[in-house]
Amino acid sequence: MVAFSFVACNSQNQANAKEINELKNNIGQTKEVVFKNLKLEEGKDIEQFNGKAGIYAFKKQHSLYGEPLTLTLMFDLNNDKLYGFMYAKGFKDQNQGAYDLTKKLYTNLSKAFGDPTTNPGVSDRISKIPGYEDLPKKSSYEYFDSWKVDDELNVELRLNILGDQDSNISVAYKVNTSPEDWNK
Repeated sequence: MVAFSFVACNSQNQANAKEINELKNNIGQTKEVVFKNLKLEEGKDIEQFNGKAGIYAFKKQHSLYGEPLTLTLMFDLNNDKLYGFMYAKGFKDQNQGAYDLTKKLYTNLSKAFGDPTTNPGVSDRISKIPGYEDLPKKSSYEYFDSWKVDDELNVELRLNILGDQDSNISVAYKVNTSPEDWNK
């Protein structure tokens, strides 16, 4: 049984790596080219995310480290080019679930990319998050850590807790450079 779990986990990680590489290979391309390359039809496979300009969410859930999340593509509003993509999940009345998933994603991202490269001056880091019972109650806060994927890409993990009820998690892969540098 242990071997099967390892194989399932390994194949999941391979599937994640394949999807991430495919998305990464489209960074710097226009929305039209990205949608064509990924065989996406707006309205059918993907749609604007919560009315936010330049952000498009897949209608079907995607898996990241075995967790079903919403995958979005992020386009620069100035040049219509893909600059990143994000896996996200919202929680209603389940802050403990958001906390637990954040810890799991942190562990997986650290295994994949090593120690976080977050500025050491950032105080609310996921790497230093207190136990769930010790989190501030009745207030909103954000915990964050980032890793360098390669010379072109960073990944950021964020946990936003909104009071004692709702939470959001995001894992965003974004370019290291400004859009002006993409075509140099």
